[in-house]
Amino acid sequence: MKQTWKIDPDKCSGCRTCEVACSLFHQGEVNSDKSRIRIVKWEEKGIDVPVVCQHCEIPVCMENCPTGALRKGEETECVVYHPEACIGCKLCVLTCPLGGITQGLDGAMLKCDLCGGEPQCAAFCITGAIEYLPSARVGEKQRRKAARALAHETGSNVDG
Repeated sequence: MKQTWKIDPDKCSGCRTCEVACSLFHQGEVNSDKSRIRIVKWEEKGIDVPVVCQHCEIPVCMENCPTGALRKGEETECVVYHPEACIGCKLCVLTCPLGGITQGLDGAMLKCDLCGGEPQCAAFCITGAIEYLPSARVGEKQRRKAARALAHETGSNVDG
């Protein structure tokens, strides 16, 4: 079953637990510089936004990688980073429209690999701002949220 991210910046508290969980899982240490997810503060709006690779259906990063260091996984639709093929040109970083790929202090690209199918950032997000769900369920949640917002505006009662 195809899964996708559901990220809700309105629920994000900026606690950075997702960054801690990611760096611990991948690097064995608490170091946000080694996390594959980032919390970006949007001061103007007063919100924190979790930013992570979306494993796009048509990944611009992969299309622009001159060495094939980014490839779609055979079993999943996940865009996988192969560091042995990377030349460090940073075209993936420059072309990702969502900022889902960064470069670590050691020069290696940092990109979400979905933690083998169970993203630790989502598992440890205490506010529910980051979820990794079946695609159909994400659509259902979005429809319910829109219905609640509409009901609030019109004064109707909608069960959520």
